[in-house]
Amino acid sequence: MKRKDELRDIYQSDPHDFEKDFTPQVKQEIIEQRQRDLQRTRTASLFFGGLALLVSVALTAIVIRDFLNERTVSRKVPTREVAFIPRHTLPSEATWVMEYQQVADQGGDEGVPGEKPLSSKWVKKAAYHIIMGQQALSMNEPDTALENFQKVVEIYPEIEGLHRSMGMLCIQREEYAKAAEYLEQALKEEESFDVVNNLGTAYIGAKEYEKAEKNLLHALELQPESPICHRNLALLYRKMGTPDSAIFHYEKYIDLRPNDLDALQDYALYLTKLARWKEAAEFLTELTREVTNVAPIYFLLAQVQVQNGQQAKAMAALQRGIQLVDPDLALAWMSRDEFNVVRDSSDFKKLVDELEISAVSLDGIQ
Repeated sequence: MKRKDELRDIYQSDPHDFEKDFTPQVKQEIIEQRQRDLQRTRTASLFFGGLALLVSVALTAIVIRDFLNERTVSRKVPTREVAFIPRHTLPSEATWVMEYQQVADQGGDEGVPGEKPLSSKWVKKAAYHIIMGQQALSMNEPDTALENFQKVVEIYPEIEGLHRSMGMLCIQREEYAKAAEYLEQALKEEESFDVVNNLGTAYIGAKEYEKAEKNLLHALELQPESPICHRNLALLYRKMGTPDSAIFHYEKYIDLRPNDLDALQDYALYLTKLARWKEAAEFLTELTREVTNVAPIYFLLAQVQVQNGQQAKAMAALQRGIQLVDPDLALAWMSRDEFNVVRDSSDFKKLVDELEISAVSLDGIQ
């Protein structure tokens, strides 16, 4: 019977639903469990994804902030102001003053006045003031330069190389007696034309004319064709009241510097003060051949020619001078006492009338 059952025709109809019997069936609770797991997975993914996004944004913000902070100029911290020395103008061996400057004025009492010992402290302090003085000179600060050089000499009175500059700085300040003292010391160190000539100039300012003459004549021996030395001697002899010597050196200077208009006019005026009218007329007449556009020269020539009794030449010089200035200035020149001799002449009155009309016309235009 068993065998028979095993060989049953498989095509035989049967009341069982074989498709249902052999298809795996999932229970409803299993399906719901899987859906809940899937939902939890999605929720976790969204959470961690959002967290990662927030962290990325935060890190990006931090990086941008740090970058901007690095490029922002920091506010300067207030510091004690000190005198500035441009580093690029100092030679490499002198840059130590940048640090020394901060402590140079510290230390309080300088001790007993007078020459200081040859110690590293005082040598360095002297060197500091030398460099500061030279720097001040290069920056056109003569008062600061002199102050620093004087501090050096206070430390080491016999130091060489500074007295010449100190003398020149004192001449600029019109401290002539002090300048002469410094330049005398410089002359002991080295005899040069500049030192001797400047020493003569200092003695002129100090009104020690004999010492000035001695030094200027010695300077002229060192450089016989020096224009400035001849000019100084001319000034000296004017002050000493020796006009012939003054005129000699004026003329030597003019020969060497023929284009110095101030010196030319100064010399002409000096001749008029000496009442050397003929010499003044010759000099000014020659000068007007070279200088044709300077009104004061023509007015001065007119004054000189009036003194020489040369009225026609005086009127000619006046007419040329009038052409070079405005009417008011010309009238001011012609009101001087030197023209009283020709004031009543018809030519002079005619010039005055023309100038007054021109002055009124210009005032009306303005």
